[in-house]
Amino acid sequence: MASSRKILAGDRGESAVDLAAKQLREIALCAEDGAFLGSEDELVARLGVSKPTLRQATARVAQEHLVTVRRGVGGGYFARRPGSLTVSRMAAVYLCTRDATYVELSDLMPMFYAELARLASRNRDPAMIARLREFVERDDATVDEMNIQGYAEFMRSEREFIAFLAQMAGNKVLELMVAITSDFSANAPRNDERMLRRLYNMATYRSLRARFARAIANGDGDIAELLSRRCTDLMCEWMREGYEDSEFQADEMR
Repeated sequence: MASSRKILAGDRGESAVDLAAKQLREIALCAEDGAFLGSEDELVARLGVSKPTLRQATARVAQEHLVTVRRGVGGGYFARRPGSLTVSRMAAVYLCTRDATYVELSDLMPMFYAELARLASRNRDPAMIARLREFVERDDATVDEMNIQGYAEFMRSEREFIAFLAQMAGNKVLELMVAITSDFSANAPRNDERMLRRLYNMATYRSLRARFARAIANGDGDIAELLSRRCTDLMCEWMREGYEDSEFQADEMR
């Protein structure tokens, strides 16, 4: 069976490594995150390839963050799921080679947030609405602490908020786009001194964000979209001042 597949693959110009990588990718995608896929000997037998071929194929699939290999006792091949940072790193490299700036990134934020507002407002799942209201209450309760901790804590809460809205929106493509945008914003080289002088903007923004969240929880899409634009207007002004014309760097994503 394995040899016949390799012959067919060869007719399409695929090598044994190409085919093994494709099969290993399929196996990993069918498994849960962290699931044991087998030992090296077991996968060699399952795929019908040599150890060197399996290792070359594994190197490719591991770069896609779909497989990880652990050595020693209890080791073997395990399924993995890539996070948004995996995509963000590659996107940062791409943008770096094209001299893209963070101002360009800020221009996209109103579009993403408005779509989040529109879609999330349609979600009437009681559990998600309750979680959204809890987020607002928790945010209100920690406002003084956040102002003391500064920009890093502010961005952490913003990423948490936007990630949850993306879940509520129920659109996986939009969820990825928003996650990448958040990753970029959190890792952007910024003028910290200037940011610190603008700490009062955090309170202004969080007040708008709370109203934005409550409009979504209430199912009022029109008000939510309006408030999303007010939030992004303030955030974009902030980004333009704090990031100036900083370009993407290939090694910036952590």
